[in-house]
Amino acid sequence: MKDRQLPNDACPGHRRRNPQRIALTVSTLALALLSGGTARAEWFHPDLERASAEVESAKGAEGYAALRRVWATWDRANPDQVEQVLRLASENSKLTPSTRAYAAMLAAYARGRRGDLTANRKQLRDLGFVDRWLVVGPFDNEGKAGLAQAFQPETEFASAIVLGRAYSGKERPVRWREAPNVFSYGFVDLGSLVRPEQKACGYLTSFVKSKAGKPKQISAWVGASGAFKLFWNGNQVLEDTAYRGHDAERFATRVKLEAGFNNLTIKVCGEASAPAATVRLADAAGKPDADLEFSNSVEHSKLAVKNAAKKVEVVAPSGPLGAVQAFEKTISSKKPSAAALYAYADYLVETGGDDPKEHWARDYALRAAEQEPSVKRLLLAGDLSEDRNKYAAWVKKAEALAKPDDVEVLLARARLARSSPAWRDAIPYYDKVLALDPDNLEGLEGRIELYNEAGLKRTALEALERAVEKSPESVTLLNMYASQLRALGRATEAEEVESRYAARRFDDRSYLGQKVDLAVTRRNTRAAQHWTSRLLEADGDSLWAYAVSAQTQRMLGQPQRAVAEYKRALDLTPEDVGTMRALADLHAETGNREEQLALLRQILQIRPQEQDVREYVEHIEPPKPRSDEAYAWASKRFLKDRLARPKGQNKRTLVDLTVTTVYDNGLSSQFRQVVFQPLTDSAAATSRQFGFAYQADSQRVQLRGAKVYRADGSVDEAIESGEAAADDPSIAMYTSSRSYYVQFPRLEPGDVVELKYRIDDVTPVNEFSDYFGAVEYLQSSEPIGHAEYVLIAPKKRKLYIDTVRLPGLKKTQEAKGDQQIYRFSMEKVPAIVPEPAMPPWPEVLGFVHVSTFKDYKAMGTWYWGLAKDQFDLDDETRKLVHDITKGKTTTLDKVKAVYGWVIENTRYVALEFGIYGFKPRRCVQTVARGWGDCKDKATVIVSMLKELGINSTIVILRTGLRGDFASQVASLAPFDHAIAYVPELDLYLDGTAEFTGSTELPAMDLGALGLLVNQGDSKLVHLPQIDPKSAVDTRDITAVVDADGSAKLELAYETKGTGASSWRRRYHAEATRRARVQRDLGQEFPGIEIDEGKAGIVAGDLEDVEQPVSMKIKGKAPSFARVEGKRLSMAVTSNYRLTPSFASLSSRKLDVPLPALGTSKNTFSVKLPAGMKVVALPSAKSGKSKFGSFELQVSQVGGEVKVTSTLVIDVARVKSSEYAEWKKFCTEVDSAFAQRLVVEK
Repeated sequence: MKDRQLPNDACPGHRRRNPQRIALTVSTLALALLSGGTARAEWFHPDLERASAEVESAKGAEGYAALRRVWATWDRANPDQVEQVLRLASENSKLTPSTRAYAAMLAAYARGRRGDLTANRKQLRDLGFVDRWLVVGPFDNEGKAGLAQAFQPETEFASAIVLGRAYSGKERPVRWREAPNVFSYGFVDLGSLVRPEQKACGYLTSFVKSKAGKPKQISAWVGASGAFKLFWNGNQVLEDTAYRGHDAERFATRVKLEAGFNNLTIKVCGEASAPAATVRLADAAGKPDADLEFSNSVEHSKLAVKNAAKKVEVVAPSGPLGAVQAFEKTISSKKPSAAALYAYADYLVETGGDDPKEHWARDYALRAAEQEPSVKRLLLAGDLSEDRNKYAAWVKKAEALAKPDDVEVLLARARLARSSPAWRDAIPYYDKVLALDPDNLEGLEGRIELYNEAGLKRTALEALERAVEKSPESVTLLNMYASQLRALGRATEAEEVESRYAARRFDDRSYLGQKVDLAVTRRNTRAAQHWTSRLLEADGDSLWAYAVSAQTQRMLGQPQRAVAEYKRALDLTPEDVGTMRALADLHAETGNREEQLALLRQILQIRPQEQDVREYVEHIEPPKPRSDEAYAWASKRFLKDRLARPKGQNKRTLVDLTVTTVYDNGLSSQFRQVVFQPLTDSAAATSRQFGFAYQADSQRVQLRGAKVYRADGSVDEAIESGEAAADDPSIAMYTSSRSYYVQFPRLEPGDVVELKYRIDDVTPVNEFSDYFGAVEYLQSSEPIGHAEYVLIAPKKRKLYIDTVRLPGLKKTQEAKGDQQIYRFSMEKVPAIVPEPAMPPWPEVLGFVHVSTFKDYKAMGTWYWGLAKDQFDLDDETRKLVHDITKGKTTTLDKVKAVYGWVIENTRYVALEFGIYGFKPRRCVQTVARGWGDCKDKATVIVSMLKELGINSTIVILRTGLRGDFASQVASLAPFDHAIAYVPELDLYLDGTAEFTGSTELPAMDLGALGLLVNQGDSKLVHLPQIDPKSAVDTRDITAVVDADGSAKLELAYETKGTGASSWRRRYHAEATRRARVQRDLGQEFPGIEIDEGKAGIVAGDLEDVEQPVSMKIKGKAPSFARVEGKRLSMAVTSNYRLTPSFASLSSRKLDVPLPALGTSKNTFSVKLPAGMKVVALPSAKSGKSKFGSFELQVSQVGGEVKVTSTLVIDVARVKSSEYAEWKKFCTEVDSAFAQRLVVEK
């Protein structure tokens, strides 16, 4: 926790970026060494010298980063000297009042680090850091929408706070309460106060008054982890929408302190991490004001109401500037200086002030380095690079400017070497660093690590001993020294060194935890109590510290003290499930069953998906069936149907039951009962294994029963179960989905198999906010005796339900307590008989569709909130975009350039784990990595086009592989793909189609159901179908026929449109092209031999996806013509026939979805053998229907016959009601194209 809020807490391995060595100014050095008026000859660590000099020379806001670097030397330099330098800085009149206060804050941190928390707190309070708060939360911040949303506490500044009043919070009601005064560093961490703490907002309120009782102007200084709004007497006076790391003094404004109590409220919102806030109140200039008094008394809220604004307004900041405001001012000109850009980037890095979505630090550092390159600017740009390769490029540039003995460049080279397979290459760099700067801690650390990896532990120890002798106060060196002694078995000496370390790092939680563990192991109660007290004193806002203390008391045989510690933890975080569980376990040990059960029930109210808790409660309470499993059929009920006469089927399902329980947070549990009966030997053999899928990272499977009911009345159990990954390495797709298998003993026809299992969500939070959606199928290709879906949901959750293609469905709905129960059932459900060329099963089977989304607008708004931060760009990517499109003038050309870059430079790799099955990764990250899945590629396309000023949107898609989706309810369940759309061009772009041109949609996208996200203003559409005018396959074949039926062939192909991508993919590799062409042509021309050399196959530019595919082939077909006595019979049309593929049945019940056929044109020019004449010439024919058209043109000139066949398919689907007409059309086409050319001598 502290590592986040004190971001420059120096630690072993901390990467430092120090300027060139410069001498400490005489005045600062003299002051730093003064003690009682007498100078002592003390050695200053070079890093502290450099950082101190930076503070002296800093101008304005530059002082914050310089002070952070002073603080960062704590673990390297003498802590006494570090604290003294900070004290001197806090009194330095050259610095601004805010910077002096910042230095004093760090000096107070130093007191806390030395163990003097009383002085630490007093000094922070004297500086004006507010430490009395009321808190309410969490409120929802899904999609970062919470900051802009005025939750109820934000609308009630004119009313007094009532502690018991409930507000609608994130997942459950929330109430105001007093925040325990346990935060020792001037900030309040909502991660220690509320649950859930992620994607949440909270309000902190304090009441401020002047002790003198007179109105006056004061200033407020704010820093936050996450975004914030600051309210003063109900008016919004400050706002920052960036999601930064925590640090103080970022923003400031002047406010009027009225007589009496004034309401100070800060709203903080976090995303991936919990929000935190720091507020300092000072005089109008920013100096500490001892006249201010803070309170979190509810009684004082009543008094503050009279100062509440009559009309709530947003008031522009005025007065002094916080650090971010000051830096923003320095770079506000059209062309800010490289020094200003570097200083701002440096501040953002040192204080954690960047927003990961915006990467301002990277952009400013890059611009500074490019504008006026210097070693330190180039290295900072490198440190902020997205990946190692870019970092190496920046280091190389810095190396070109630097002197050969530049320590920082040498360290950068060492880091690169250490992160490479050839890590030993770092040794000479570390040697050079230590030769130039023997006190360089990073160099020494690297050298020690390499000694240890080489097995030279004693050599490493000797090096550490020399370093510690020179720097006996260095915290990091003492830590390394102690670890090395322990590694060599010298525990006593290690403990002595650790005690020296602990005197300088009172706040090291890991060290304190180790001391507690050691004391417990030794059964030293007194030492254990000492170390736990110290841990709680140093880390009083940490649940982990309370847990360590409670566990210690528990192990020392003092359960009541352990209970007290857990209750203190719950006072801090009342809804922390981990603490509740630990306390419940303790109550169980002490026999306090009522308290245990009360806590367990409370856990289930907060987190109903805790299945092990639910099972335990059910175990220790009076036995009763689970509410969802009570719907299962007893065996005697379904076994009476086993003797029903089969109706020609191989297998039938007797019962197919699904019971889903939805919780308030959208998570769910599912119970399934499946009873089936194989009726033939083949079905019995294939039914021995039953499988189903689940998500391994968020769900748990529990097998509740697996039985085989034999014909003789005996009952067998399943013999084994197991699971396997459901990844598909062939397309580089890896997911958290796993397949669970149940293996049954040998089955005989007529045996009845019953399987019962559960799939429970077990993740602590719903990554999809409170969304729930499901599609449950109640039909199958087998007959089902009883199909039922039961949905149990909270009454307060609005569910949207649709039933599709379920004739005879019975629906009931009933209220039971605080739950609503929906039941959908069907009896004697007939099998859906499969047909050739049928739609995919998900389109055919009837289903129940459930969702918590009201409509697709609501779903689009939610999805945009989830994904919007991923459409990020940094300056490098912006530059790349403009380089890609350089010289392009039209929108289409620019779009083609961006699309072409994406498909060529980003490989398709899908890592579909957790939320990233739906949430794209950041654009900048995907560009840097060079790989991504469909969502990632679409995000890159949309982000790049936005930089060019071209409007586009990501599209969530249901591919044709899953068929159409007829439901009117909106949910994520139907969708499985993502692409991009450019409205200006009405153009869809699939970044995963790596051999597809920008105007050639892949076949799986044609006609697909899609949701245009449109930044939340979503729209449901169907993508266009194939245009037969733009999807044309042309083939010209010239055949010189010999009398034996062989022929010399020249074939010319051109393919454009959807089919072109398959040609590029198949024939792209020149090494395999000849073999593949010969294999493919051999299906039509058996035994064909392609001419040797390059003339045999001449392919067009298969790299250019924007051009049609063309290919010319020369070869000889030994059996081009069929020899029939003295006659030769030849096929002079394509061998592709419609009837066998799409019209083989006499009648149909299901539609016929057609592939992307488009237009096909084949021309055969046949040169007859000498002396032969035509006996039978194909008749010219043509026809047209609503499905398309065909034409056969025939001509003869002397000994050459030319036959041109053209087929145009205008539809993408044939409805079952149109099948008779379609079959007739297919028959006509096939009949016309089946005619052969016959010749004889």
